[in-house]
Amino acid sequence: MNKALICTECNKNVSVHGHFCDSCYKETKICRRCQQRKSIFEFEKNQKSIAGKVSRRGECRVCRKWKLSIANKVRREFEKINLPPPLGEPFHCPVCDHTIIRQFKNDVVLDHSHTTGEIRGWLCRMCNNSIGMMNDDVPTLKRAIRWLEGSLQK
Repeated sequence: MNKALICTECNKNVSVHGHFCDSCYKETKICRRCQQRKSIFEFEKNQKSIAGKVSRRGECRVCRKWKLSIANKVRREFEKINLPPPLGEPFHCPVCDHTIIRQFKNDVVLDHSHTTGEIRGWLCRMCNNSIGMMNDDVPTLKRAIRWLEGSLQK
């Protein structure tokens, strides 16, 4: 019996273009950095949803090239000295000043500079994402603070 293959992108439609359904094969998105509309295949896979759909990064591969990741050796050395908080245990985030019970592997992440690759330490996922969305840019973060305080011109 020849079973139809399911699209590896959306995990629901029948694939007709290799591993992809027609809808996913033609899908595009706009890069949040260069503002160009590109094929979704120009964006790295990020993670899968509970339903199995692949989510893709907000920046295209070209725009992400400048970002340095943490070298594996540096990560291992840091984690030997600064153990990641165990699942089920409380973690206090130094940025938001909240304590969370770590439930998932990605609740707490290792924050680092994308320009130098230097590790800054453990943060909750929300703080890490927020800092990253502001491009790790101190002047932008300061303007955000002024906005929250109501002192930034509208």
